[in-house]
Amino acid sequence: MILARLQAVKLKDMEIVIGPVLALLLGMKFTDYKSKALEERVKRLEETVALVTTSATTMETEMPKKMLATIIPIAQAVKKLNEQVGL
Repeated sequence: MILARLQAVKLKDMEIVIGPVLALLLGMKFTDYKSKALEERVKRLEETVALVTTSATTMETEMPKKMLATIIPIAQAVKKLNEQVGL
């Protein structure tokens, strides 16, 4: 009877130690999983920012050219109309 009681106490003592250790290990694994997921998300966002930056740079160089290509024919047509009207 005493031997059974001692074994029960040992099992209870092991539960007291094993429970927090398991909780700690699971918490560490979950934290590692979440940090890897966040790292992947940050990497995707950085790629998106790089793409937007290159797109904006391209737009800055091409926009004036496109505007000139659009405005020059209009300006020439207005000049031609002014000459015809006599202004």
